[in-house]
Amino acid sequence: MRADVKEQLLAINRAFYDSIADSFAESRATPQPGFYRLLKALPVPCRSLLDVGCGEGRLGRFLLDHDAIESYAGVDFSEELLAIASELTAGEFYRREISQAGALDDLGRFDVVASLAVMQHIPGADNRIRLLASLKDRALPDGRIILSTWQFMSSTRQQRKIRDWSLVGLSDNDVAPEDYLLSWQRGDFALRYVCHIDEKATEALAEAAGLEIVDQFHSDGKEGNLSLYTILKHP
Repeated sequence: MRADVKEQLLAINRAFYDSIADSFAESRATPQPGFYRLLKALPVPCRSLLDVGCGEGRLGRFLLDHDAIESYAGVDFSEELLAIASELTAGEFYRREISQAGALDDLGRFDVVASLAVMQHIPGADNRIRLLASLKDRALPDGRIILSTWQFMSSTRQQRKIRDWSLVGLSDNDVAPEDYLLSWQRGDFALRYVCHIDEKATEALAEAAGLEIVDQFHSDGKEGNLSLYTILKHP
């Protein structure tokens, strides 16, 4: 994928999350069912958690409410979502372009590093590997890395959101086969770039980043399988 196309896809998502921040946060008012299973994956005690791509801070609120973590830090590129997160969630928040190399380097190390529904918005396999490697660097040696990716291709209902690349001046030849343009129509209409990352792709990412998969499971959505959760650790 050309560098200019990668940057265009990132720009599409920046515009998406900034333009629908309020309605997006409202749609995340309740915890995902998969969060309850994540409670069992956390080290005990869990002193610190870094949430990369934290959005409105839903994961942090859930874990703090369940006394599962002692401190929470969130990172996101969206000023609007970070403002909502800081009002609703106790923690420290940092605005970073997480698609860029070195964006997390000065944040220290944590018992758990989570990045939920984020990897799917990073264009290019090389960039996804680099981001996962940076999550690994922020986790303590005996810590855990938690990922989730949206399994929209397993749902006919979600597949109806797929739009033609021509709407943003691109074609199928400009992107990878697993890349899609999806619409948001909850109140406002907006478009976002999403990569479909299934179990096989996640396993390849983990291997490339030098991580070991501890557990994987599906949860969430009306179908009960719209998120693929992966728990990883240092080998």
